[in-house]
Amino acid sequence: MRHPQSVPKLYKMRSLTWLSVILCLAIFSTHGNCQRGLSGNVYVEKQLLCALEKGPCDILGRQIKDALPQIIGKNCQSCDKKQLANAKRVARFVQSKYPDVWNDLVKKYGTASTQN
Repeated sequence: MRHPQSVPKLYKMRSLTWLSVILCLAIFSTHGNCQRGLSGNVYVEKQLLCALEKGPCDILGRQIKDALPQIIGKNCQSCDKKQLANAKRVARFVQSKYPDVWNDLVKKYGTASTQN
């Protein structure tokens, strides 16, 4: 199942941007390179499972999980250009590899208005 059609495209991009920024920062802090880290799907999947409470969390996973209500519920309101560039790269990755996970994250962490 892909993203629900009822979620506006702009909202999805903003929310994906923040999620992507966090994932990219997580990957960068571990691997030193966002693009290289994306090739290691196991690490990304571990963080996504943690966020969905379907797997154990490390320190970074807990930070991501704590940030998701603000990210998904409030949208991306303070991204700088570098964060946005990294976010777009990671957003494309998440959209193509984990569309169902994104849908679950919106259901779990979004507000009523973001789930319409």
